[in-house]
Amino acid sequence: MLNLRTAAMALALALAIPAASSAEAPQPRSHVDLDRFMGRWYEILRTPNDHQRNCWAASQVWSRRGADRFSIAQTCHQGSRTGRASTVNTSARVLDSTTNAKFEASFFGGLIRQRYWVIEVAPDYSWMIATTADGQFPALLSRSATMSAAEQARLTARMGQLGLPTRQLEPSGR
Repeated sequence: MLNLRTAAMALALALAIPAASSAEAPQPRSHVDLDRFMGRWYEILRTPNDHQRNCWAASQVWSRRGADRFSIAQTCHQGSRTGRASTVNTSARVLDSTTNAKFEASFFGGLIRQRYWVIEVAPDYSWMIATTADGQFPALLSRSATMSAAEQARLTARMGQLGLPTRQLEPSGR
């Protein structure tokens, strides 16, 4: 059951991330195989936002719920890597079946919606670069909880090449 604190965190996340703007955001460069995409992803780098101010070692578990629908359980540890875990459950749907890389997440049964783009995914699905639809809140996620500094640097540079802002990126695992 969703407790009040978790609900407040989900609401803060949804409100902290602005709706898509009229500026042209980077577009997905990879087709997403939804079956391969499902499972656990660890947040390696993220753009700071109010919801995750005290969030450490964030992860997400994606689960299929139909041909173009899935759920995402987002877990965050409060204050430290071993702090109390708080999970927010969202539902999502694919917006573009050509790439499967654009989706809309719904919070609180659809009361709040946010669009996200998977800009690029590794051929082996070991990492992904994702962002809000406006391109202003990019993140780097991995199938592993850690990533080498060299790989992080390479993928951060790639994010910049794709037109995503990288100056404010911060590590999730701290």
